[in-house]
Amino acid sequence: MSDQRLLTIPTFGIMLEHHTIMRDVIREMDEAGEPYVHEAKFVARLHRYMQGLNRDKRKQLRTAFSTDNLLAAHILVDKDEFGGESRLIFDRSVIGVFRLFDRSLFQDLTDVALKTQLGGLRLLLDQLESGSVLFSDADLDYKELMDELFHRLSELLNSIRLNLVKMQTINQELSEASEQAAKAENPQAFSLLQRESIGKISHLLSRHILPTRQFLDEKSRLKDGPNLFECLQKLRRQFELHQDYQRATAMLRYEISFNSFHNQISKVSHSVDQFLARSKKRLKQFNAIEAAFGELADALDATRHNLKRSLIDGEFARKNGAFMGLMQQARPKVLRISSSEAYLNNVVSDIEARVADQNLLIQNRYVELTSSKDDSTERRLARAEQIYHLVKQMQMAEYHDLTLALHRRLKTNLAGYHFVDLLEGLNFVLRGDEILDEHHVKVTNYRNRLAQDETVYLYRKIRTERVKQ
Repeated sequence: MSDQRLLTIPTFGIMLEHHTIMRDVIREMDEAGEPYVHEAKFVARLHRYMQGLNRDKRKQLRTAFSTDNLLAAHILVDKDEFGGESRLIFDRSVIGVFRLFDRSLFQDLTDVALKTQLGGLRLLLDQLESGSVLFSDADLDYKELMDELFHRLSELLNSIRLNLVKMQTINQELSEASEQAAKAENPQAFSLLQRESIGKISHLLSRHILPTRQFLDEKSRLKDGPNLFECLQKLRRQFELHQDYQRATAMLRYEISFNSFHNQISKVSHSVDQFLARSKKRLKQFNAIEAAFGELADALDATRHNLKRSLIDGEFARKNGAFMGLMQQARPKVLRISSSEAYLNNVVSDIEARVADQNLLIQNRYVELTSSKDDSTERRLARAEQIYHLVKQMQMAEYHDLTLALHRRLKTNLAGYHFVDLLEGLNFVLRGDEILDEHHVKVTNYRNRLAQDETVYLYRKIRTERVKQ
C-alpha cells in the first residue's frame, strides 16, 4: 500500500481517530470466531472507508494502515499465509483498547477461556503450597509470583465485569428481536426471524452465560481440581498462615466480588430462559396454525376443482384435531357503535334518563326498600307500589332493549334488587301510557339473556320508539 513508515504513537493515534475501521474488523473477527482477519477483507474495508475522504486523508490512512507499517509499529504481531490467503494477527492489547470504545465488542467469556484462567490460578496456588517459596517481598521470585497472581485475578474480574455489562443489555436486545418478528408481515419472515433469534440466544446461553454462571458458583464441584472460590480460600489460608493479612484480606474481597457477579448473572440467565420458553411456545403455535391452515386450504381447493363437491367434507374436521369444537364456540358479539344521528340520540337520551333517576332517588329514599321475593303479600304489594311510583317518575327514552335498560336502571338504584322487581316494573311500563311518554312499544323476535345470581333468564327484546307527530 505504501512504503512510508510511521512511529507507533502516530500510527496508533490515526487508528484511534478512525476507530470505526478497527471496530468493524474486530466485529468480523468475533462473528467468525477467529483471532485473525484476512488481509483482503481488511484492505477492502479500508478502501470503503476512504471513499468519502479527501486526498491527504486517504494518503495518511494508506500509510498508517499498510501491513508493513503496522508490523513495524508492533501493532500487528504476525502476518502468515494459510490456504493461499494472507492473515493479519493484531496484538491483543491493541484489540483490547478498541473493545473499550464499544460495549458490543466486549469479548464473551467461553468455558474454555474460563478454564484457562482457572488453570493459571491453580498453578500459582500449587507453587505457594509446595513450600519452595519464601513468603517475603524481599524475595524477587515471590514478589514476581504475587504480581502475576493479582494481575490474573484483576484481569479475570474485569473480563467478567465487562461481560456482565454486555449481558445486562440482553433484555433490550430480546425485546427488539421480538418486536422485529412481530412486525413481519410475511408469515415465513416471522418464522425465520423467530428461529434466528432462538438460535442466537440459545448459543449465547449455552456458550457464554451458563458457563460463566457455573464458573462463579461456589457450590460447583470440578473433577480436575478446585473451583475458583476454593482456590481463593486456599490462597487466603496460605497468606494467613504466613501472617500476610493484607493479601489475605484482598483474597476475601475477591471472593465477595465474584460472588456478587454470580447473583447478577443468575438473573440474566433466568430472563433468557423465560424468553426462550416464550419464543419456542410462540413458534410452536405458529407452526401448528400454519400446518392446519395449509390442510384447510388444500381441502378448499378440492371443492373448487370438483363440481360435485361444494362443501368441505366433515371428515376433514374430525381427522384434524385443530378444528374440533369450533361449532360449539359462541360467535363473538358485535360491538354496535355507530356515528349515526339515531344512535347518538339514544346514547344521549339514556344518559339524561339516568341523571334524572339519580335526582329522583336523592329526593325520595327508594334505596331503603328491601327485596320482597319471599315476604308476605302485604309486603310485596307495598314493594310493588313503591316500584310503580319509581318507574312512573323515570324518564323514558328510545331503547333497542327496554328490558335490559330497565334492569340496569333498577339494579343500580334499588337496594335488594331482584328479578321479580324487574317483572313488576316492566309490567307497569307496558300498561301505562303515561309512563311510556308518547313512545311506541314493539316486541321483536330477537332474544337476549339476563343473569340473576345463578339463574339465567331468556326473554324477547322489546323496542321503544318515539311516536312521530
